[in-house]
Amino acid sequence: MQRDIFINIAQHEKRVAILENKRIEEFYVERPDYVNLVGNIYKGRVESVLPGMGAAFVNMGLEKNGFLYVADVVAGTASYEKLLEEGTDEEMEKMDSKKPYPSIAELLKKGDEVVVQIVKEPIGTKGARLTTHISIPGRFLVLMPFDNHIGLSKRIESREERDRIRKIIEELKLPKDIGFIVRTAAIGASLKDFSRESRYLLNLWQQIKAKIRRVKPPQLIHQEYDLVLRVARDIFTSDVSRFEIDSKADFKRVSRFLRILAPHLRPRLKFHGERAPLFERFDIEKQIAKLYDRVVQLKSGGYLIFDQTESLVAIDVNSGKFVGKRNLEDTAFKTNIEAAEEIPRQLKLRDLGGIIIIDFIDMEFADHRRNVVKTLERHLESDKAKTKILNISSIGLVEMTRQRMRKSIEGKSYQKCPYCNGRGIVKSVPTISLELMRKLEHSLMETRSRDVFVSLNPEVAYYVSSPERNMIKPLERRFRKVLRIIEDPNLHIEEIKIEEK
Repeated sequence: MQRDIFINIAQHEKRVAILENKRIEEFYVERPDYVNLVGNIYKGRVESVLPGMGAAFVNMGLEKNGFLYVADVVAGTASYEKLLEEGTDEEMEKMDSKKPYPSIAELLKKGDEVVVQIVKEPIGTKGARLTTHISIPGRFLVLMPFDNHIGLSKRIESREERDRIRKIIEELKLPKDIGFIVRTAAIGASLKDFSRESRYLLNLWQQIKAKIRRVKPPQLIHQEYDLVLRVARDIFTSDVSRFEIDSKADFKRVSRFLRILAPHLRPRLKFHGERAPLFERFDIEKQIAKLYDRVVQLKSGGYLIFDQTESLVAIDVNSGKFVGKRNLEDTAFKTNIEAAEEIPRQLKLRDLGGIIIIDFIDMEFADHRRNVVKTLERHLESDKAKTKILNISSIGLVEMTRQRMRKSIEGKSYQKCPYCNGRGIVKSVPTISLELMRKLEHSLMETRSRDVFVSLNPEVAYYVSSPERNMIKPLERRFRKVLRIIEDPNLHIEEIKIEEK
Protein backbone atom coordinates (compact mmCIF):
# COMPACT_ATOMS: atom_id res chain seq x y z
CA MET A 1 0.00 0.00 0.00
CA GLN A 2 1.40 3.38 -1.03
CA ARG A 3 0.83 6.10 1.56
CA ASP A 4 1.52 9.75 0.63
CA ILE A 5 1.16 13.13 2.35
CA PHE A 6 0.47 16.31 0.37
CA ILE A 7 0.38 19.79 1.91
CA ASN A 8 -1.01 22.86 0.15
CA ILE A 9 -0.16 26.25 1.67
CA ALA A 10 -2.21 29.30 0.64
CA GLN A 11 -2.17 32.79 2.12
CA HIS A 12 -5.10 32.15 4.43
CA GLU A 13 -5.28 28.37 4.61
CA LYS A 14 -3.17 25.25 5.15
CA ARG A 15 -4.53 21.93 3.85
CA VAL A 16 -3.23 18.42 4.37
CA ALA A 17 -4.38 15.39 2.35
CA ILE A 18 -3.21 11.88 3.23
CA LEU A 19 -3.65 9.38 0.41
CA GLU A 20 -3.48 5.60 0.39
CA ASN A 21 -3.11 4.17 -3.11
CA LYS A 22 -4.08 7.61 -4.50
CA ARG A 23 -7.36 7.64 -2.54
CA ILE A 24 -7.82 10.33 0.12
CA GLU A 25 -8.10 8.84 3.62
CA GLU A 26 -7.51 11.84 5.90
CA PHE A 27 -7.95 15.57 5.38
CA TYR A 28 -7.06 18.49 7.68
CA VAL A 29 -7.55 22.25 7.39
CA GLU A 30 -6.12 25.12 9.43
CA ARG A 31 -6.99 28.79 8.93
CA PRO A 32 -5.87 31.98 10.71
CA ASP A 33 -9.35 32.53 12.13
CA TYR A 34 -9.54 28.95 13.41
CA VAL A 35 -6.14 27.91 14.77
CA ASN A 36 -5.70 24.63 16.63
CA LEU A 37 -5.74 25.08 20.42
CA VAL A 38 -5.45 21.45 21.54
CA GLY A 39 -2.10 20.95 23.27
CA ASN A 40 -1.63 24.60 24.24
CA ILE A 41 -0.54 25.17 27.85
CA TYR A 42 -1.84 28.18 29.81
CA LYS A 43 -1.42 29.75 33.20
CA GLY A 44 -5.02 30.52 34.09
CA ARG A 45 -7.12 31.86 36.93
CA VAL A 46 -10.15 30.08 38.39
CA GLU A 47 -13.21 32.26 37.74
CA SER A 48 -15.85 30.07 39.39
CA VAL A 49 -16.22 26.68 41.06
CA LEU A 50 -19.42 24.66 40.57
CA PRO A 51 -19.57 21.70 43.02
CA GLY A 52 -22.87 20.54 41.49
CA MET A 53 -21.14 20.02 38.14
CA GLY A 54 -17.87 18.84 39.66
CA ALA A 55 -16.07 21.44 37.57
CA ALA A 56 -14.35 24.81 37.67
CA PHE A 57 -14.26 27.50 34.99
CA VAL A 58 -10.81 28.87 34.20
CA ASN A 59 -9.93 32.17 32.51
CA MET A 60 -7.03 31.61 30.10
CA GLY A 61 -7.34 34.85 28.16
CA LEU A 62 -9.50 33.29 25.44
CA GLU A 63 -12.97 34.38 24.34
CA LYS A 64 -14.61 31.72 26.53
CA ASN A 65 -13.49 30.32 29.87
CA GLY A 66 -12.37 26.69 29.78
CA PHE A 67 -13.91 24.06 32.04
CA LEU A 68 -11.90 21.77 34.28
CA TYR A 69 -13.56 18.64 35.68
CA VAL A 70 -12.53 17.23 39.04
CA ALA A 71 -11.24 14.05 37.29
CA ASP A 72 -8.80 16.25 35.35
CA VAL A 73 -7.47 17.83 38.55
CA VAL A 74 -6.87 14.87 40.87
CA ALA A 75 -3.70 12.86 40.45
CA GLY A 76 -3.94 9.59 38.57
CA THR A 77 -2.88 7.78 35.42
CA ALA A 78 -6.39 7.38 34.01
CA SER A 79 -6.42 10.90 32.61
CA TYR A 80 -3.56 10.06 30.26
CA GLU A 81 -5.67 7.36 28.65
CA LYS A 82 -8.10 10.09 27.64
CA LEU A 83 -5.46 12.60 26.66
CA LEU A 84 -3.26 10.51 24.36
CA GLU A 85 -4.35 9.22 20.99
CA GLU A 86 -2.57 5.94 21.69
CA GLY A 87 -3.22 3.31 24.35
CA THR A 88 -0.54 2.72 26.95
CA ASP A 89 1.24 -0.23 28.49
CA GLU A 90 0.38 -2.35 31.53
CA GLU A 91 1.89 0.11 33.98
CA MET A 92 -0.52 2.82 32.80
CA GLU A 93 -3.67 0.72 33.07
CA LYS A 94 -4.21 1.16 36.82
CA MET A 95 -7.27 3.29 36.45
CA ASP A 96 -8.45 5.45 39.31
CA SER A 97 -12.16 4.93 38.73
CA LYS A 98 -12.58 3.00 42.00
CA LYS A 99 -11.35 5.95 44.06
CA PRO A 100 -14.06 8.42 45.05
CA TYR A 101 -13.24 11.91 43.82
CA PRO A 102 -13.13 14.75 46.33
CA SER A 103 -15.35 17.77 45.79
CA ILE A 104 -13.99 20.25 43.26
CA ALA A 105 -14.42 22.90 45.99
CA GLU A 106 -11.81 21.06 48.11
CA LEU A 107 -9.27 21.30 45.30
CA LEU A 108 -9.85 24.75 43.82
CA LYS A 109 -11.34 28.08 44.81
CA LYS A 110 -12.09 31.27 42.95
CA GLY A 111 -8.93 33.27 42.21
CA ASP A 112 -6.56 30.29 42.30
CA GLU A 113 -3.79 30.22 39.70
CA VAL A 114 -3.63 26.94 37.79
CA VAL A 115 -1.53 25.57 34.92
CA VAL A 116 -3.78 23.81 32.41
CA GLN A 117 -3.63 22.26 28.95
CA ILE A 118 -6.41 22.19 26.35
CA VAL A 119 -7.49 18.67 25.47
CA LYS A 120 -10.66 19.58 23.55
CA GLU A 121 -11.31 22.73 21.55
CA PRO A 122 -14.26 25.06 22.19
CA ILE A 123 -17.23 23.80 20.17
CA GLY A 124 -20.45 25.78 19.78
CA THR A 125 -21.34 27.42 23.07
CA LYS A 126 -18.96 25.22 25.09
CA GLY A 127 -15.56 26.43 26.21
CA ALA A 128 -12.38 24.38 25.92
CA ARG A 129 -11.99 21.18 27.97
CA LEU A 130 -8.92 21.45 30.21
CA THR A 131 -6.64 19.21 32.25
CA THR A 132 -3.93 19.85 34.80
CA HIS A 133 -2.18 16.65 33.70
CA ILE A 134 0.24 18.27 31.28
CA SER A 135 1.77 16.22 28.46
CA ILE A 136 4.31 17.35 25.87
CA PRO A 137 4.42 15.16 22.75
CA GLY A 138 7.52 14.53 20.68
CA ARG A 139 7.94 12.21 17.73
CA PHE A 140 8.84 9.08 19.71
CA LEU A 141 8.05 10.09 23.29
CA VAL A 142 5.42 11.98 25.26
CA LEU A 143 6.77 13.71 28.37
CA MET A 144 4.45 13.83 31.41
CA PRO A 145 6.01 16.24 33.94
CA PHE A 146 3.57 15.49 36.77
CA ASP A 147 3.72 11.71 36.57
CA ASN A 148 6.52 9.17 37.01
CA HIS A 149 5.31 6.20 34.96
CA ILE A 150 7.00 4.81 31.84
CA GLY A 151 4.53 3.32 29.35
CA LEU A 152 4.59 1.85 25.84
CA SER A 153 1.86 2.31 23.26
CA LYS A 154 -0.40 -0.72 22.92
CA ARG A 155 0.02 -0.41 19.18
CA ILE A 156 3.60 -1.61 19.54
CA GLU A 157 2.51 -5.24 19.42
CA SER A 158 5.80 -7.12 18.90
CA ARG A 159 7.12 -8.49 22.22
CA GLU A 160 10.70 -8.35 20.90
CA GLU A 161 10.31 -4.69 19.95
CA ARG A 162 8.78 -3.85 23.31
CA ASP A 163 11.65 -5.52 25.13
CA ARG A 164 14.20 -3.71 22.93
CA ILE A 165 12.62 -0.34 23.66
CA ARG A 166 12.47 -1.06 27.40
CA LYS A 167 16.22 -1.74 27.46
CA ILE A 168 16.89 1.54 25.64
CA ILE A 169 14.71 3.47 28.11
CA GLU A 170 16.64 1.92 31.00
CA GLU A 171 19.95 2.98 29.42
CA LEU A 172 18.77 6.58 29.09
CA LYS A 173 18.56 7.00 32.89
CA LEU A 174 15.62 9.39 32.63
CA PRO A 175 14.61 11.52 35.66
CA LYS A 176 12.66 9.45 38.21
CA ASP A 177 10.11 12.16 38.90
CA ILE A 178 9.00 12.61 35.26
CA GLY A 179 6.96 10.16 33.21
CA PHE A 180 7.21 9.18 29.54
CA ILE A 181 5.04 7.31 27.06
CA VAL A 182 6.70 5.67 24.08
CA ARG A 183 4.67 6.35 20.91
CA THR A 184 3.98 3.96 18.05
CA ALA A 185 6.32 5.94 15.79
CA ALA A 186 9.21 4.75 18.01
CA ILE A 187 9.16 1.29 16.39
CA GLY A 188 12.69 0.81 15.06
CA ALA A 189 14.05 3.98 16.69
CA SER A 190 17.62 3.80 17.98
CA LEU A 191 19.19 4.71 21.32
CA LYS A 192 20.46 7.90 19.65
CA ASP A 193 16.92 8.80 18.53
CA PHE A 194 15.51 8.35 22.04
CA SER A 195 18.42 10.17 23.67
CA ARG A 196 18.16 13.15 21.34
CA GLU A 197 14.41 13.49 21.77
CA SER A 198 14.35 13.00 25.54
CA ARG A 199 16.94 15.79 25.92
CA TYR A 200 14.86 18.04 23.67
CA LEU A 201 11.63 17.41 25.64
CA LEU A 202 13.32 17.86 29.02
CA ASN A 203 14.88 21.16 27.91
CA LEU A 204 11.51 22.31 26.59
CA TRP A 205 9.86 21.50 29.93
CA GLN A 206 12.53 23.52 31.77
CA GLN A 207 11.71 26.50 29.53
CA ILE A 208 7.97 26.06 30.17
CA LYS A 209 8.55 25.87 33.95
CA ALA A 210 10.61 29.07 33.88
CA LYS A 211 7.86 30.90 32.00
CA ILE A 212 5.19 29.61 34.41
CA ARG A 213 7.10 31.14 37.32
CA ARG A 214 7.67 34.41 35.46
CA VAL A 215 4.24 35.36 34.04
CA LYS A 216 0.92 36.33 35.60
CA PRO A 217 -2.38 34.73 34.53
CA PRO A 218 -4.15 34.57 32.18
CA GLN A 219 -1.28 33.81 29.81
CA LEU A 220 -0.34 31.38 27.04
CA ILE A 221 2.72 29.44 28.23
CA HIS A 222 3.39 27.03 25.37
CA GLN A 223 1.82 26.81 21.91
CA GLU A 224 1.44 23.50 20.11
CA TYR A 225 2.94 23.14 16.63
CA ASP A 226 0.94 24.37 13.65
CA LEU A 227 -0.70 21.87 11.28
CA VAL A 228 2.38 21.40 9.08
CA LEU A 229 4.78 20.46 11.88
CA ARG A 230 2.16 18.35 13.68
CA VAL A 231 1.79 16.27 10.52
CA ALA A 232 5.57 15.98 10.18
CA ARG A 233 5.84 14.87 13.81
CA ASP A 234 2.80 12.60 14.18
CA ILE A 235 1.95 11.22 10.73
CA PHE A 236 5.17 11.25 8.67
CA THR A 237 6.47 7.79 9.59
CA SER A 238 8.46 5.11 7.78
CA ASP A 239 5.36 3.77 6.00
CA VAL A 240 4.92 7.10 4.14
CA SER A 241 6.46 7.00 0.64
CA ARG A 242 6.21 10.69 -0.19
CA PHE A 243 5.77 13.97 1.70
CA GLU A 244 5.25 16.80 -0.79
CA ILE A 245 4.64 20.46 0.04
CA ASP A 246 4.14 23.46 -2.27
CA SER A 247 5.55 26.19 -0.01
CA LYS A 248 9.29 26.82 -0.11
CA ALA A 249 9.31 28.35 3.37
CA ASP A 250 7.38 25.47 4.92
CA PHE A 251 9.45 22.94 2.98
CA LYS A 252 12.60 24.38 4.60
CA ARG A 253 10.90 24.45 8.01
CA VAL A 254 9.93 20.76 7.79
CA SER A 255 13.40 19.90 6.48
CA ARG A 256 15.04 21.53 9.53
CA PHE A 257 12.57 19.76 11.82
CA LEU A 258 13.35 16.35 10.26
CA ARG A 259 17.08 17.00 10.43
CA ILE A 260 16.75 17.11 14.21
CA LEU A 261 14.12 14.43 14.85
CA ALA A 262 14.02 12.05 11.83
CA PRO A 263 16.96 12.56 9.43
CA HIS A 264 16.31 9.20 7.74
CA LEU A 265 13.01 10.54 6.37
CA ARG A 266 14.42 13.71 4.75
CA PRO A 267 14.95 12.06 1.32
CA ARG A 268 11.19 11.45 1.10
CA LEU A 269 10.40 15.15 1.57
CA LYS A 270 9.70 16.87 -1.76
CA PHE A 271 9.09 20.47 -2.79
CA HIS A 272 6.33 20.94 -5.39
CA GLY A 273 7.57 23.63 -7.74
CA GLU A 274 5.48 22.81 -10.79
CA ARG A 275 3.04 25.31 -12.36
CA ALA A 276 0.12 22.94 -11.93
CA PRO A 277 -1.34 23.28 -8.39
CA LEU A 278 -0.32 20.41 -6.11
CA PHE A 279 -3.85 19.23 -5.32
CA GLU A 280 -4.85 19.42 -9.01
CA ARG A 281 -1.73 17.54 -10.07
CA PHE A 282 -2.61 14.54 -7.89
CA ASP A 283 -6.41 14.69 -8.41
CA ILE A 284 -7.06 15.66 -4.78
CA GLU A 285 -9.37 18.66 -5.28
CA LYS A 286 -12.17 16.52 -6.76
CA GLN A 287 -11.94 14.12 -3.83
CA ILE A 288 -12.05 16.98 -1.30
CA ALA A 289 -15.18 18.42 -2.93
CA LYS A 290 -17.02 15.18 -2.19
CA LEU A 291 -16.32 15.52 1.55
CA TYR A 292 -19.04 18.14 1.81
CA ASP A 293 -21.68 16.02 0.10
CA ARG A 294 -24.50 14.83 2.31
CA VAL A 295 -24.81 11.69 0.17
CA VAL A 296 -21.89 9.27 -0.30
CA GLN A 297 -22.20 6.75 -3.11
CA LEU A 298 -21.08 3.15 -2.57
CA LYS A 299 -19.53 1.08 -5.36
CA SER A 300 -22.41 -1.41 -5.37
CA GLY A 301 -24.98 1.30 -6.11
CA GLY A 302 -26.04 1.82 -2.51
CA TYR A 303 -25.40 5.07 -0.67
CA LEU A 304 -24.94 6.70 2.75
CA ILE A 305 -26.67 9.85 4.01
CA PHE A 306 -24.90 11.95 6.67
CA ASP A 307 -26.90 14.34 8.87
CA GLN A 308 -25.22 16.37 11.61
CA THR A 309 -27.27 17.74 14.50
CA GLU A 310 -26.24 19.63 17.64
CA SER A 311 -26.15 16.43 19.71
CA LEU A 312 -25.32 13.59 17.31
CA VAL A 313 -24.47 12.43 13.80
CA ALA A 314 -27.01 10.21 12.01
CA ILE A 315 -25.87 7.97 9.15
CA ASP A 316 -28.50 6.24 7.03
CA VAL A 317 -27.56 3.23 4.86
CA ASN A 318 -29.62 2.68 1.70
CA SER A 319 -29.40 -0.05 -0.95
CA GLY A 320 -30.19 2.42 -3.77
CA LYS A 321 -29.72 0.86 -7.19
CA PHE A 322 -28.15 -2.32 -5.78
CA VAL A 323 -30.68 -5.18 -6.02
CA GLY A 324 -28.37 -8.15 -5.37
CA LYS A 325 -28.50 -11.52 -7.05
CA ARG A 326 -30.29 -13.78 -4.58
CA ASN A 327 -32.78 -12.22 -2.17
CA LEU A 328 -33.52 -9.17 -0.02
CA GLU A 329 -31.44 -10.44 2.94
CA ASP A 330 -28.40 -10.94 0.69
CA THR A 331 -28.80 -7.43 -0.75
CA ALA A 332 -29.08 -5.90 2.72
CA PHE A 333 -26.06 -7.82 4.06
CA LYS A 334 -23.75 -6.92 1.16
CA THR A 335 -24.77 -3.26 1.22
CA ASN A 336 -24.26 -3.10 5.00
CA ILE A 337 -20.80 -4.70 4.76
CA GLU A 338 -19.76 -2.15 2.15
CA ALA A 339 -21.17 0.64 4.33
CA ALA A 340 -19.30 -0.69 7.39
CA GLU A 341 -16.07 -0.45 5.40
CA GLU A 342 -16.76 3.08 4.13
CA ILE A 343 -18.20 4.72 7.26
CA PRO A 344 -14.91 4.68 9.28
CA ARG A 345 -13.15 6.34 6.35
CA GLN A 346 -15.81 9.05 6.15
CA LEU A 347 -15.69 9.65 9.92
CA LYS A 348 -11.94 10.32 9.71
CA LEU A 349 -12.20 12.42 6.55
CA ARG A 350 -15.01 14.59 7.91
CA ASP A 351 -13.57 14.55 11.46
CA LEU A 352 -16.97 13.66 12.90
CA GLY A 353 -17.22 12.92 16.61
CA GLY A 354 -19.52 12.60 19.59
CA ILE A 355 -22.55 10.31 19.47
CA ILE A 356 -23.00 8.58 16.11
CA ILE A 357 -26.09 6.57 15.14
CA ILE A 358 -25.83 4.28 12.10
CA ASP A 359 -29.07 2.99 10.60
CA PHE A 360 -28.04 -0.11 8.67
CA ILE A 361 -30.57 -1.90 6.45
CA ASP A 362 -32.62 -4.42 8.46
CA MET A 363 -31.21 -7.97 8.44
CA GLU A 364 -32.97 -11.12 9.69
CA PHE A 365 -29.93 -13.27 10.49
CA ALA A 366 -27.95 -12.67 13.69
CA ASP A 367 -24.74 -13.87 11.98
CA HIS A 368 -25.09 -11.15 9.37
CA ARG A 369 -25.56 -8.50 12.07
CA ARG A 370 -22.47 -9.72 13.94
CA ASN A 371 -20.39 -9.71 10.75
CA VAL A 372 -21.39 -6.12 10.00
CA VAL A 373 -20.32 -4.99 13.49
CA LYS A 374 -17.01 -6.90 13.24
CA THR A 375 -16.33 -5.27 9.85
CA LEU A 376 -17.05 -1.84 11.34
CA GLU A 377 -14.73 -2.52 14.31
CA ARG A 378 -11.94 -3.80 12.07
CA HIS A 379 -11.97 -0.70 9.87
CA LEU A 380 -12.03 1.58 12.92
CA GLU A 381 -8.80 0.07 14.26
CA SER A 382 -6.66 2.47 12.24
CA ASP A 383 -8.54 5.50 13.59
CA LYS A 384 -6.44 7.44 16.12
CA ALA A 385 -9.58 8.93 17.67
CA LYS A 386 -11.00 6.64 20.33
CA THR A 387 -14.22 4.87 19.40
CA LYS A 388 -16.72 2.71 21.26
CA ILE A 389 -19.35 0.58 19.50
CA LEU A 390 -22.47 -0.99 20.95
CA ASN A 391 -23.97 -4.08 19.34
CA ILE A 392 -26.31 -3.77 16.38
CA SER A 393 -30.02 -3.92 17.25
CA SER A 394 -32.58 -6.18 15.60
CA ILE A 395 -33.71 -3.25 13.44
CA GLY A 396 -30.17 -2.46 12.25
CA LEU A 397 -29.27 0.46 14.54
CA VAL A 398 -25.70 0.83 15.81
CA GLU A 399 -24.84 3.34 18.52
CA MET A 400 -21.22 4.41 18.76
CA THR A 401 -19.09 7.26 20.05
CA ARG A 402 -15.99 8.79 18.52
CA GLN A 403 -13.59 11.07 20.34
CA ARG A 404 -14.29 14.67 19.37
CA MET A 405 -11.49 17.16 20.01
CA ARG A 406 -12.33 19.86 17.48
CA LYS A 407 -14.94 21.04 15.00
CA SER A 408 -15.74 18.79 12.05
CA ILE A 409 -14.60 19.75 8.55
CA GLU A 410 -18.18 20.80 7.79
CA GLY A 411 -18.32 22.89 10.98
CA LYS A 412 -15.17 24.76 9.95
CA SER A 413 -16.25 25.32 6.36
CA TYR A 414 -19.97 26.12 6.67
CA GLN A 415 -22.09 28.50 8.69
CA LYS A 416 -25.73 28.28 9.72
CA CYS A 417 -27.98 29.24 6.81
CA PRO A 418 -29.26 32.79 7.50
CA TYR A 419 -32.35 32.05 5.42
CA CYS A 420 -33.68 28.94 7.14
CA ASN A 421 -31.68 29.47 10.39
CA GLY A 422 -30.20 26.00 10.13
CA ARG A 423 -33.51 24.12 9.87
CA GLY A 424 -32.91 23.10 6.28
CA ILE A 425 -36.54 23.95 5.44
CA VAL A 426 -38.78 27.04 5.21
CA LYS A 427 -42.55 27.40 5.43
CA SER A 428 -44.44 26.88 2.21
CA VAL A 429 -46.08 29.85 0.44
CA PRO A 430 -49.64 28.60 1.25
CA THR A 431 -48.70 28.27 4.95
CA ILE A 432 -47.30 31.82 5.06
CA SER A 433 -50.38 33.13 3.24
CA LEU A 434 -52.72 31.62 5.84
CA GLU A 435 -50.58 33.09 8.63
CA LEU A 436 -50.89 36.46 6.88
CA MET A 437 -54.70 36.20 6.86
CA ARG A 438 -54.75 35.55 10.63
CA LYS A 439 -52.40 38.48 11.31
CA LEU A 440 -54.43 40.78 9.09
CA GLU A 441 -57.66 39.87 10.83
CA HIS A 442 -56.10 40.81 14.17
CA SER A 443 -54.58 44.06 12.83
CA LEU A 444 -57.69 45.19 10.98
CA MET A 445 -59.81 44.80 14.11
CA GLU A 446 -57.44 47.06 16.04
CA THR A 447 -56.57 49.78 13.52
CA ARG A 448 -58.53 52.94 12.72
CA SER A 449 -56.57 53.67 9.54
CA ARG A 450 -58.40 53.12 6.29
CA ASP A 451 -55.26 52.15 4.31
CA VAL A 452 -53.08 49.25 5.46
CA PHE A 453 -49.82 48.48 3.68
CA VAL A 454 -48.59 44.88 3.60
CA SER A 455 -45.00 44.18 2.49
CA LEU A 456 -44.31 40.60 1.40
CA ASN A 457 -41.79 38.50 -0.44
CA PRO A 458 -42.81 38.53 -4.17
CA GLU A 459 -43.78 34.82 -4.12
CA VAL A 460 -46.18 35.34 -1.22
CA ALA A 461 -47.49 38.63 -2.65
CA TYR A 462 -48.32 36.97 -5.96
CA TYR A 463 -50.02 34.04 -4.21
CA VAL A 464 -52.36 36.13 -2.00
CA SER A 465 -53.14 38.68 -4.74
CA SER A 466 -54.01 36.25 -7.53
CA PRO A 467 -57.67 36.54 -8.65
CA GLU A 468 -58.29 32.80 -8.55
CA ARG A 469 -57.57 32.65 -4.80
CA ASN A 470 -59.37 35.88 -3.89
CA MET A 471 -57.74 36.12 -0.41
CA ILE A 472 -57.56 39.92 -0.06
CA LYS A 473 -60.97 41.19 -1.27
CA PRO A 474 -63.08 39.39 1.36
CA LEU A 475 -61.01 40.98 4.15
CA GLU A 476 -61.35 44.45 2.58
CA ARG A 477 -65.13 44.09 2.39
CA ARG A 478 -65.44 42.64 5.89
CA PHE A 479 -63.41 45.35 7.63
CA ARG A 480 -64.07 48.19 5.13
CA LYS A 481 -60.36 48.79 4.68
CA VAL A 482 -57.99 49.07 1.71
CA LEU A 483 -55.14 46.54 1.72
CA ARG A 484 -52.19 47.57 -0.41
CA ILE A 485 -49.87 44.64 -1.18
CA ILE A 486 -46.21 45.60 -1.75
CA GLU A 487 -43.68 43.19 -3.27
CA ASP A 488 -40.29 43.46 -1.52
CA PRO A 489 -37.60 41.08 -2.86
CA ASN A 490 -35.37 41.91 0.14
CA LEU A 491 -37.80 40.25 2.55
CA HIS A 492 -37.31 36.68 3.77
CA ILE A 493 -40.04 34.45 2.36
CA GLU A 494 -41.51 34.03 5.86
CA GLU A 495 -41.35 37.74 6.74
CA ILE A 496 -44.54 39.83 6.90
CA LYS A 497 -44.65 43.62 7.48
CA ILE A 498 -47.99 45.30 8.22
CA GLU A 499 -48.01 49.13 8.45
CA GLU A 500 -50.78 51.67 8.94
CA LYS A 501 -50.68 55.02 7.15
